Amino acid sequence: MHLNNYPLKNIRILELTEVWAGPMGNSLMGDLGAEIIKIESYPRAPITRPHDVVSARRGLVENKLSQERPWDGYASHNMANRNKKGLSIDLKTEIGKKTLFELVKCSDVVIEGYSAGTMENLGISYNILKQYRPDLIMVSMPGWGVDGPYQKYVTLGSGLDAFTGHWLLRTPPDTEPTETMSIYHTDAIAALNLVISVCMALFHRNINGTGQSIDLSQAETFIPHLTKYLMGYSMNNQNPKQIGNRHPTRAPQGVYKCEGDNQWIAISIRNDMDWENLCSLFKSNDLLNNSLYKNALARIKYHDDIDKTLNKLTSQYDKFQLMHLLQKNFIPSAAIMNEREIVDNEHLNTRDYFIKIDHPIAGEHSYPKNIWEFQYIKDPLFKRANIYGENNEEILGSILGIKQQEINEMWEEKIIGNSL
Repeated sequence: MHLNNYPLKNIRILELTEVWAGPMGNSLMGDLGAEIIKIESYPRAPITRPHDVVSARRGLVENKLSQERPWDGYASHNMANRNKKGLSIDLKTEIGKKTLFELVKCSDVVIEGYSAGTMENLGISYNILKQYRPDLIMVSMPGWGVDGPYQKYVTLGSGLDAFTGHWLLRTPPDTEPTETMSIYHTDAIAALNLVISVCMALFHRNINGTGQSIDLSQAETFIPHLTKYLMGYSMNNQNPKQIGNRHPTRAPQGVYKCEGDNQWIAISIRNDMDWENLCSLFKSNDLLNNSLYKNALARIKYHDDIDKTLNKLTSQYDKFQLMHLLQKNFIPSAAIMNEREIVDNEHLNTRDYFIKIDHPIAGEHSYPKNIWEFQYIKDPLFKRANIYGENNEEILGSILGIKQQEINEMWEEKIIGNSL
């Protein structure tokens, strides 16, 4: 595989992150040609490498997961960790830290996703690491940033979804947030912001020759996505209401029943023209001629009544058939698909979106391809997620030049490992 056309060729990144935000961001940079070395905790199991087979099987189509190495088959881990080499090492030991320092000397970027203060407690903070590589770029991406009252709080994406108010906004009216499913939108946003911050820091270093420390608060990367609600409060002292699938100025908007069990379609009416087209499509004079529904403000007021009628109408249609009918009438709509329907989707498969990847433990499955399609890169990178400890000897021997006897001693002293 030739990397000449890849934007991040010749860049080596050390990754100390877990779960999704950090791992996915690093995978994206691996897609761009960077060499990613994932430093995995040992002997403590990384969060997405569970010990038990039941947990590891979640998300897998087949229940044929190895009883011996369930931690290598977890779908979430394998999805978010492509294009990486892995080193499982105990950084609490002096030899483990020394090994990290040697890797820093020959690396461009270090990315860590622990709560603030963890790197300092381990003795591997930015101020220490830059002694080994003065132009080092280091990104710290804790949930709430490296300082402030919340700096040491630990969290996952669902906690940040709650903190930003997004969880409450997603909750339908007159419903408790306990009934709203958790999502991890903040992880996806943080992953993309990680790529942007690293690329900008590399650009800066190419011009000025200096590295830097970057504070990437995951909460703060997501809050701008809620700008209109924040500005509504700061400018008009308005607290947004729980809206669920609805819209503050468009109506009707929501998810409606379709033919079959648990089949649904999302519809959004932007203006009066959309409304008239919708009523004409359903041949519903009751809706079109009802003076109570003459404009968006009126339709918002009577949203519940409209939804009852719409559900009766949409439930007579197959969701894909209805989506095509609505789209032909320029009405924003989409069939709500399950995972199997996504994998089998005609549009995505026409664009060769899924790639079949064989993993020694998890088996062969379809994975989403790289999100960027460059005109001059015809052979996108896609290497399966590493098996735990798979690249230990390669990294220690080939990259760092450590003698085999010393590597053997690291195995014996359980400084490195390949099993949990």
